[in-house]
Amino acid sequence: MEIHARLGLQPSPPAAALSAMDALAEYFKVFSEPNRLAVLDALRAGPLNVTAVVEKTGHSQALVSKHLKLLTIAGVVRRRPEGSLVFYEVIDKSVFKLLARAEKLMLSAKRQQLDALAAIL
Repeated sequence: MEIHARLGLQPSPPAAALSAMDALAEYFKVFSEPNRLAVLDALRAGPLNVTAVVEKTGHSQALVSKHLKLLTIAGVVRRRPEGSLVFYEVIDKSVFKLLARAEKLMLSAKRQQLDALAAIL
């Protein structure tokens, strides 16, 4: 047990910041799986049921269901039952801007790596 807890004190700011960083790192893990990104991309145009996501991604029903469940737990996607079907939709479309920005940053980093390598050779 931490000394702060035993004394009834709040944790110091660095510990609180670390906790926030841990939460942010966990959130970004949601986007670290290519199949999950494919499922998200399938939902870009709007809500779909599992069968439609399977058709758009070419992945198995089991794999799509697994990733939809993880995206739902993470709060990125919501389930909306309609009769005997369940539709999935991205809660906040700005997630696609986040992913596009990450892709630009990645490409920029790759360019810098290639430039650094070219300078060495």
